[in-house]
Amino acid sequence: MDMHLRLLAALAAVVVLGACGLTSEGESSPTPAPRAPGTGTSSAGDVSASVAPSSSVPVAGPALPAGLRDEPRVAAAIEDTAGREGVSAAEVVIAAWSPVTWSDGSLGCPQKGQSYTQATVDGELLILRVAMGLFQYHARTGGPYAYCADPSAGYTVG
Repeated sequence: MDMHLRLLAALAAVVVLGACGLTSEGESSPTPAPRAPGTGTSSAGDVSASVAPSSSVPVAGPALPAGLRDEPRVAAAIEDTAGREGVSAAEVVIAAWSPVTWSDGSLGCPQKGQSYTQATVDGELLILRVAMGLFQYHARTGGPYAYCADPSAGYTVG
């Protein structure tokens, strides 16, 4: 199975296991009532996805890099999601992270009326979870994460 399918399978597991109070970060907390994901608009340099609360059983899939949550740009995405959902940053779980190659300069989050370079871009995909909501954030490699309310499938995992 290629990396793209494995990432999609891991994300599906996050959603399914999230309903059981499970998370990829292996933390435990009570399972809050489901809530609709935030509906903020994306801004330049800010892309996101929704994710649910933490629990005691880790989700199968690639391990998260050590210290990922403490990276300032990841912490900023966590704070953004917490603000969108009206929860504390501690309730935001990192559901998935992966290096990706975006198919063009839109970084997988094209905006109507915008044009983008058609060259591939090395980047990162960060998926955060609050309750049953997943929030997707996209970035160039090492760049700031930006929330993406309407992500495209314009990437390959790698």
